[in-house]
Amino acid sequence: MDDYREITESLKPKRDIKASEELRGRVRAALERECRQRTAKKWMIGGISLSAAAAIILMVFMPSAMSAGEFLALAIDALVNADCFRMTVKIRTRPVENFRYIDMNEDFVEHRVEVVNSDSLSRWRIDKGERIAMGNGCEIYTWIPSLNLGWHINESDNENVLGYMSALLNPEELLEAELDNCLNNSKAEYKVSRTDSVIILTVHAYPQGNFDNPYLLNTSIMESESIREYIVDAESKQLKSVTVSIVSGIREIIVLKVSDIIYGLHPDEIYLLPDSIRFVEFDKQPDGLKGLSAEEAASTFLNAFADWNEDIIDEMMAREIEQALYKEHYQGARLDSIGRAFTSGSGNSVFVPYTLQLRDGTTQRHNIALQKNDSGGWVVSGGI
Repeated sequence: MDDYREITESLKPKRDIKASEELRGRVRAALERECRQRTAKKWMIGGISLSAAAAIILMVFMPSAMSAGEFLALAIDALVNADCFRMTVKIRTRPVENFRYIDMNEDFVEHRVEVVNSDSLSRWRIDKGERIAMGNGCEIYTWIPSLNLGWHINESDNENVLGYMSALLNPEELLEAELDNCLNNSKAEYKVSRTDSVIILTVHAYPQGNFDNPYLLNTSIMESESIREYIVDAESKQLKSVTVSIVSGIREIIVLKVSDIIYGLHPDEIYLLPDSIRFVEFDKQPDGLKGLSAEEAASTFLNAFADWNEDIIDEMMAREIEQALYKEHYQGARLDSIGRAFTSGSGNSVFVPYTLQLRDGTTQRHNIALQKNDSGGWVVSGGI
């Protein structure tokens, strides 16, 4: 489980991707350049056969990255007043895992997403059964009902807690992010097609991060080669559905699909905390172990499992997490081996391979994830 990585990642500085006037200005300028380019190419049509002209028209006016930009600009404008909506999102994951996690080999888990925007305040709630989260733009609460345990995170960045799901909380911002990427990311490929009733934008994007070691490849949407498909109503320009597939070798596997989006509904109060959940504050990080290599920090932490030395464990993990999630399973475990540290993906975790002998005699092999906190100490962010 990667619960602690989710929490520590959420403590990064907040980032807002709302479109600025500068972005909108770049869109207008880019569209004007495309218009001038089309005018300059008109001379190619004169004095040639109709069949040749048709071939040239197809070549010149075939949907390009900029036609995708035009499409996105129209769709964004249509979504400005989408003040509340409900959607169902199906993702290949595990019900209790964090919201960032995907696995191509898992079944689909249904997520119920509700958003209400009013008075410049956005309230949202995502329920995937065994894990629930809600936020209001200033703080996030996330909890696991089966453990009666939750986390309260101040000034959080939705993206760090929710991954790609954060983009679905605001369809306008989702398309604005794609528009910015369309104008500035030469590696992504954009294609627009349409029928009588819908316009379809297909985006072929490549993994973000360093994958010299492929450990995290295809474990999140942004850390995958993906094909994202957005379907917009041809008349209203409102977003109708989203599908994300991961490309792995010759396989193309759907990992996320929005089955319906209903606009204009005013759901019942969605920002209510359950009385049965004990929430833990995460404003303060553990002190962390300083002056050690990643391998040394991992070895020190895992060796502490044998007698469950909380003086060491508490240095690298919050007490509430270790008590609720790990103590019962790992107390008495003995470290057999430690491997060489490596990095993978787009995050700032360092991974150290390890082998543990659990007290029931079974062997566990995994990669513990470590990060340095603000004071330079190693803390555990996942992998146990």
